[in-house]
Amino acid sequence: GGEPLDIQRVTRLESHRLVEDFMLLANEVVATEAVRRRLPILHRVHEPPTEQKVAALREFLGSLGQVLPQGAVKPRDLEQVLERVRGRPEESLLNKVVLRSMQRARYASDNLGHFGLALEHYCHFTSPIRRYPDLVTHRVVVRALVEGRSVPESWGGEELDAVAERSSAREQAAAEAERDSIDLKKVEFMGRHLGDHFTGTISGVVAFGFFVLLDDYFVDGLVHVNALRDDYYEFREGEYSLVGDRRGRRFRLGDRVRVQVARVETEERKIDFLLEEILPRSGGQTLV
Repeated sequence: GGEPLDIQRVTRLESHRLVEDFMLLANEVVATEAVRRRLPILHRVHEPPTEQKVAALREFLGSLGQVLPQGAVKPRDLEQVLERVRGRPEESLLNKVVLRSMQRARYASDNLGHFGLALEHYCHFTSPIRRYPDLVTHRVVVRALVEGRSVPESWGGEELDAVAERSSAREQAAAEAERDSIDLKKVEFMGRHLGDHFTGTISGVVAFGFFVLLDDYFVDGLVHVNALRDDYYEFREGEYSLVGDRRGRRFRLGDRVRVQVARVETEERKIDFLLEEILPRSGGQTLV
């Protein structure tokens, strides 16, 4: 409930980072000790991106003048790319694209490492009152390390696999519900801005149009290909672009544009934009 009044980016303070570092360290230490003692805990695993995702990311970064080394990508490689664009207009877009190229973190009974954190051992331990996997790990830690008793075999094996699968599924369902509620508030907020004009960056390109992430608010909307009446546009997936057949006009991931809020659909959680201007990456403006 409630009417959204504004959309603002959350500022992460140094105190937030300090607490986060302590939590990450606690999770790593518990996982490392559990592996050493061969205790059956739920590991928080994050596998490396697929070769296809890395190849697509490398190609996109190259189009923006950013280099990703050849071969198997390492966490540090991605970190260096993001460090180079920190504070620049394309920072938000690149963070989003890099995140899309990653696999989803999940729970597992086997220790597969955590690519995103560049850690060999990791688990969730610090929030047992709100996350069931943390509670599972606490039970094992209390029994084995505090009470000094052996952990029953029934706590591992297929039982632990089932808990890992169920926990991952429920986490995903909760994340989707959270995204849906946030999207609802974004749509309600933009409904009060019908007809208003905003600048933004093309954050996604698909066969039916392109999405624009607004500068003023962290809101995506769609410029539908049917609204681009000057040409017939072909989707080139490998280039992340729409290209006009006759005039050759190109809309690419990362391009700067000015749009007008045309329509919102509350039930569908959709926001539609109309393209007004193309803002070249070099500055200046080009009228549509």
